[in-house]
Amino acid sequence: MGAALGAAAGGAGLLGARAVSAPFGGIVAFGTLAFLTGAIHLDGFLDGCDAFFASVPPERRLEILKDPRHGTFAVVGMFVTGGVAVAALAAIPARRLPASLAFAAALARAASVTGAFVFPGAGSRGDGTHFRGGRPTGIALTTTFVALALAGGRVDRRGVLAVPAALALALACERWICGRLGGLVGDAYGFTIVVTEVATLVALASRNAS
Repeated sequence: MGAALGAAAGGAGLLGARAVSAPFGGIVAFGTLAFLTGAIHLDGFLDGCDAFFASVPPERRLEILKDPRHGTFAVVGMFVTGGVAVAALAAIPARRLPASLAFAAALARAASVTGAFVFPGAGSRGDGTHFRGGRPTGIALTTTFVALALAGGRVDRRGVLAVPAALALALACERWICGRLGGLVGDAYGFTIVVTEVATLVALASRNAS
C-alpha cells in the first residue's frame, strides 16, 4: 500500500514538475501523499512532536496524544519536516519521483511496523511485545526487506544501503519513544513513518547530488 500511494504521489509530482518547475513538483508530491493517506501519519507525527518533546510525565504525554489540538512543537515540526521533505523531493530528478517516493513510502512503513514485534505497547505490563511473531512473521519480514533492497538498487545504485539504515533509524526512533511513554501507541508509528520516510528521501536526494 505504501508503494502504491508513493508511486501515485510521485506521479503527481512528476506532472507538477514538468508543468511548472522542480520545486513545484516536490510540493505537489508531498501534498498528494498527505491527501491520499488522509494525513494520518502526519497527524501522528504532529501529535508526537507535542507529546514526545514535552517536559512532562509519561501519563501527561499520553493525554497530549489524545488532544486534537496542535501546539508549538507540532507547528515547528511541520514547518521543518515539511520543508525538508519538499526540498528533498525537488532535488530528485522529476522522472525518478514515482519510483523514489514509492520506495521511501514502502520502506518507512515496513521499518516502522517492525517495532511492534520488538517493543511493548504503552501501558502493557512486563516486557512482552504487541505481537508475537513466530517463524512465518520472520520469513515475511525478511522477504519484505529483501524485496525492498532489490527495489532500492533499481531506484539508485546505492539504494540498497537505505534499507538497513531505515530499519536502524525506525527502531532507534521507537526505542526513544518507548523511553518517553513506556511503550508504543498508534501515533508512535505515524511519527516513525514520517521521520524514516523523509530521511530516506533526503538520502536519495543527496546521492543524486553527489
